[in-house]
Amino acid sequence: MIKDKIKRLLYSLVGLSVPNQSLNIFKTLVFNFIAFGIKGIIYRPVFIYNNVKIYRVGRIIFHCPLKPGLLKIGYADLKSQGVTKFFNAGTIELYDSASIGGASIVENLGLIILKGMNYISDGCYIFIRKKLEIGVQSVIGFHSLIMDSDDHYTVNVENKQVSCNKKEIIIGNYNWIACHSYIKKGTKTPDYLIVASANALLTKDYTFFPPYSVIGGVPVKLLKSGIRRIFNSSVERELEQFFKENPSESYYKIDDVADLDEVCCETSL
Repeated sequence: MIKDKIKRLLYSLVGLSVPNQSLNIFKTLVFNFIAFGIKGIIYRPVFIYNNVKIYRVGRIIFHCPLKPGLLKIGYADLKSQGVTKFFNAGTIELYDSASIGGASIVENLGLIILKGMNYISDGCYIFIRKKLEIGVQSVIGFHSLIMDSDDHYTVNVENKQVSCNKKEIIIGNYNWIACHSYIKKGTKTPDYLIVASANALLTKDYTFFPPYSVIGGVPVKLLKSGIRRIFNSSVERELEQFFKENPSESYYKIDDVADLDEVCCETSL
């Protein structure tokens, strides 16, 4: 933290800027005390970063051993464009680490389940009235919207029937959701799904698609299959180095005996 403050001061002297990624100690302690009592002060499982407004803490349950920073709220990236807002009048359950990026808005009146190793990127809007479940190591791209309710009702003028305006959203394991995606009520996705195109619209149950599918469009459709997202940051760095050193190469062949789970899965958030 001291290093960050010194860097911020030096950068300002020469007219440069750095992302505001400082931990807000006071808000972190208050949040954890409200959520977990004295145990929260000791373990500090939730980190609150600067430029975060907390309106309501609500009920937060960890289904894993407590340790500092399991849930990070408001960690700013260069894609952040405002204040992070957090309002939890329902329940949030976590099974492992998760992060909510800067300038995001979380308004939960229902149940949010994060299965672990989840990253909700900067500028996302999460409005939950019933239920949202995000599977293991699934990532939501920046400036995306997840909303499980229409927040209004409509009536069929022929039969005068009013449909329920809420339906749960279930995101499978190891999903990669592209930036500016719109995930509406009733959406369900299979494991190992890639939403490839920005501004994709998801509105229904897509679990009939096989694992390792790539979808996109408005509304989304199947683009290809047999493709898996690499989340492992160390492997990504190796691939970046390979293609940098071999600019004429279009492909890198992974060893046939390699375990794809080890290649693709991240080990920590």
